[in-house]
Amino acid sequence: MSNGGRPLTRLGLAALIVTMTMAVGVRAPFAAEPIHFILIQPGSPGTTEEAAPLMKRLADYLAAQLPDRPVVKGLYVNTLEAAQEAIARARPRVAIVTLPYYLERRAPYDLRPVLATRPGGRSEDRYRLLIASTNPITNWRQLRGTVAGTLCHTPQAVARMMFDTAQLPFRCQPTDRLLRAIRQVIKGELAGVLVTEEQQDSLTALPEGSQLRVLHETPAVPPPLVVSFGPPDGTVQMIAQALEKMKQDPAAAELLKELRTDGFDSINFRALDELQRPIGRPDKSPGTTPDTVPGTIPGRLPKTSP
Repeated sequence: MSNGGRPLTRLGLAALIVTMTMAVGVRAPFAAEPIHFILIQPGSPGTTEEAAPLMKRLADYLAAQLPDRPVVKGLYVNTLEAAQEAIARARPRVAIVTLPYYLERRAPYDLRPVLATRPGGRSEDRYRLLIASTNPITNWRQLRGTVAGTLCHTPQAVARMMFDTAQLPFRCQPTDRLLRAIRQVIKGELAGVLVTEEQQDSLTALPEGSQLRVLHETPAVPPPLVVSFGPPDGTVQMIAQALEKMKQDPAAAELLKELRTDGFDSINFRALDELQRPIGRPDKSPGTTPDTVPGTIPGRLPKTSP
């Protein structure tokens, strides 16, 4: 679970996926202009300044893997506004983004998936709607009020991918203080909270976990993605190859450990395509409402079939 008090270097890659701008001062054979590499996760904790040392280590590693050792610089941001500003200023060609960000911004930015991350060693993710264990409702369509979460920074994509709808029956409120939101759910001040699988895993170690239950969850979905802005060219492919080889490189082991990922891998395009089809299609399985599972759910529910 995201927690603003945790050191940034302990964050998982899924929690790091905010906006990282890696400006590559490029010499041939790359391009005449700098290439910007952006890492985006709206709602993640930390600041640009706190992230700078880790970003520099990742940038230096990538520079060492590329021809002519170009200069690589990193910038971490964690708001949609900062991401928009960085994209407009730097005109990046590569980024690492959260899945909801990709779904919401893929058309205006012409985002093209290149690789998948493996935050915490996972090749897939699941998003869940948690409510107080005392709440008797059995279906997300019955939920009213306000639901909070870092996922609510991209509400249109969340409505689409989690609930297969364009209009939610509740308000989706962005928050960067997930633990506070969870406590507000328990007190009845919020109707629910949206979490990723990594966030819920962190919740299981806290006493608050036993006071929540899963009302709705998605099938398995792709983790955060490496994308290009427009069709990937040779430079994008070389950056992607450098990222993909990190998990085989002993020199990258400590860096990957700090990022809490075991590397980058191929994308499950079948699962990704499912999320990009029209809303309400008959073959869509938007998720499950586990109203047949009794009791509170301190951890995760049994896996549903994608």
